Amino acid sequence: MEYWKLVWVFVLAFLFGGYQSEGCWEIEKAALLQLKPFFPHINDEGISWGKGNCCRWNGVEGSTSTGRVTRLFLEYRSVEVYYNISQGWYLNISLFLPFHELKSLDLGNSYIAGFIDNHSFMNKLEILDLSNNKLLGNNILPYLAEFTSLKTLLLDNCGLQGSIDISGKVTGEVFCLY
Repeated sequence: MEYWKLVWVFVLAFLFGGYQSEGCWEIEKAALLQLKPFFPHINDEGISWGKGNCCRWNGVEGSTSTGRVTRLFLEYRSVEVYYNISQGWYLNISLFLPFHELKSLDLGNSYIAGFIDNHSFMNKLEILDLSNNKLLGNNILPYLAEFTSLKTLLLDNCGLQGSIDISGKVTGEVFCLY
């Protein structure tokens, strides 16, 4: 008889959404708020960062089962915000350490010149978009080795010059249009 009670509890939990996470992890919410100053467009009208479930914020997607952030869209389409940063800026990639299930990261149009702080943490990252940035030299190339599950790398109009040896690093597609 106890078995059937347990089955009913699980059935009711499933029917009423008990199988889903109620929100994002607090550590990931705090990490998203730390990213805000580096991506000024997050403060624009219509961008809702700060209250509620962070997996429902604009530009953020999360897993309904784990409550972890899985995709970040930090791309910005307007140049005005970064107008005073003509040479670009360096992104501290350790800011992404709390995102253990991050699979897609869009950093396009952000005037990023390169990365600082090499941590092997993006082992689940499958899609990385660095399009339309100001990558100086080829200083991001050593970081690609850290993205062990990368399948798609978007580098169009990003300022890289010369040849890039990514054999064995990206298992999918590399898009590099000029």
